[in-house]
Amino acid sequence: DKVIVFERGDLLFAFNFHPCTSYSDYQVGMSWNEPMRCVLDSDEARFGGQCRLEHGHAHPFPPLHGVEGRPHSVKLYLPARTVQVLTKDRLLQGGVGIHVAPEFLAEHDLKSLADIDVCIQVWQDGKQVLQPPVKLSADGCLRLADAFDATFKLQGPDGKELKSNASLDGFFRIYFPGDYTVSGIGYLRNGPPPLAAAAAGAGA
Repeated sequence: DKVIVFERGDLLFAFNFHPCTSYSDYQVGMSWNEPMRCVLDSDEARFGGQCRLEHGHAHPFPPLHGVEGRPHSVKLYLPARTVQVLTKDRLLQGGVGIHVAPEFLAEHDLKSLADIDVCIQVWQDGKQVLQPPVKLSADGCLRLADAFDATFKLQGPDGKELKSNASLDGFFRIYFPGDYTVSGIGYLRNGPPPLAAAAAGAGA
């Protein structure tokens, strides 16, 4: 079949190297008895693909009986010449949280988080477009509850771009769900700011 499937950590990789044959309801074995969700596939528009695997990003695949020596399995659509990466659905709950640290405000002479707008980049009709700017919430976080990743820009009160110093184009990029903080002179740090983390811990 020219199909290779393997696990690494909490991820399941499924490659179809066949040059012209796609497979529907292709059953692949796995270790986990829990729903799986696609977090990355090479058929996405950003990679020049045809977006045939969008269903797996929005809907988890239910676990099935064991196959090929594995205790459990899932059924996937495997288009020719593609790869998809799945992970446990429970690891994706909560989406992406974007925070801004006080030192980033100070770096740009901003007085408060209300001075910052966030512009999220999305794929629309096969093109990357920036959505209208939005404010951080009262707790200083922009929560993208259904997102697995995020690409965004920050703007000051006058519309001036507050660039990421970790990328050539000035965009901030998040590749996996969780909380992230724009810190220092313009880089992303894993986790919320210390004060937000402490408040969350006190409320737990």
